[in-house]
Amino acid sequence: KITGKFRIKLVEWKQQHTASLTETCVQFAFRSPGSVRKWEMIYLHQGKSALLEINRGVKSHQKARSSETSEKFTKRELILAHTKRCLKKTNSLEKASNKEISQIIISLRARYKLADLIMALPISMSVFQYWQKKLASKDPDKELKQRLTEIYETHQGNYGVRRVVPEVRALYRAEGRTMPNHKKIQRLMHEMGLICGKYSKRVKKYDSSKGPNGKKAKNHFKRRFKTDRPLQKLVCDVTELRAKNGDKVYLEIIKDLYSKRILEWELGTHPDLKFSLAPLKRLVRALPLTGYQVTLHTDQGWQYQHKTWRHWLRKGRIRQSMSRRATCLDNAACETCFNKLKAEMPTANQCETRKELSEAVGSWIEYYNTVRIQNSLNNRTPLGFELTYQTNCQYKTQLSKQLVKE
Repeated sequence: KITGKFRIKLVEWKQQHTASLTETCVQFAFRSPGSVRKWEMIYLHQGKSALLEINRGVKSHQKARSSETSEKFTKRELILAHTKRCLKKTNSLEKASNKEISQIIISLRARYKLADLIMALPISMSVFQYWQKKLASKDPDKELKQRLTEIYETHQGNYGVRRVVPEVRALYRAEGRTMPNHKKIQRLMHEMGLICGKYSKRVKKYDSSKGPNGKKAKNHFKRRFKTDRPLQKLVCDVTELRAKNGDKVYLEIIKDLYSKRILEWELGTHPDLKFSLAPLKRLVRALPLTGYQVTLHTDQGWQYQHKTWRHWLRKGRIRQSMSRRATCLDNAACETCFNKLKAEMPTANQCETRKELSEAVGSWIEYYNTVRIQNSLNNRTPLGFELTYQTNCQYKTQLSKQLVKE
């Protein structure tokens, strides 16, 4: 029988002979090295009397103290409070992903025990260990994320996924590397918060139809805005811009639908006839002989119904076309350009005066023509698209001359 005297005898023999647990168990034909270790600790800390008082058998289950349960509840509440403060995107813990919860656990491990954190939060230990290992490893997309950020910041947040994708893929193609997938770029941009949200703003539109009525022209476009040659289909319109101090600036543009380039533009303080005719006069003087009909499409603004406007159109041999009454979609090709301008250029709060606003408009038009790529132009700029057309025409003429000689 295992009595108190047996325990004392076993421990004292082990201490005298400096024997191991295994040697002691063999000497006394005892099968539990764990019990020997436990008795030795009790002997060293509490003395012989403690070994005599040990009762053999299973201990009765005791109820947990109220203070311990209250401490557990307070710990859990504190952990949940810290977790809710850390969750910025998702307010509720139920919507949080395992990755976000794992990041919170890693940040709170200096304050709380890992076991308490796992018990309080809806995540298992195995899932946390998986994310801990993944977050500690090096990010394989670090270089790609840097390039996405550079392109996004270079264009001041004007580029979304559709325009960032071709630019990034072009960089990788030039380096002779494998191009990243467009879905991967989209996922990384959403994770990094690189989202173009400028086009959701509502801006008050300028109405040029309020004025004296003149002669109206037919709608020759009928929303057919596509063309395969330059200077065949042109669109024109006026918009109103306002600075922070209340000064107004009016902008009129003439845009070529082949390359989407803004051919002529004018800024003014009043939308009068002189202001409207300025870009048209420059266009007529610089317009080359095309060999086909050139059409200029506008809305039914009073300045476009004026006899002087029609006189300059006849002088340049340009056919006039007009949208239907109160139908902005008939001139959508020009309205979208104004939408891009108001969304991408500095806002009215950043432009204090009329002069600053005019400079911002001029710099944006140059950026639009020379830097900003468009998906409809096969991810090229309007000026670059025109240059490719000219080189193709030169190549065709040279090829035709060679065929004639042969």
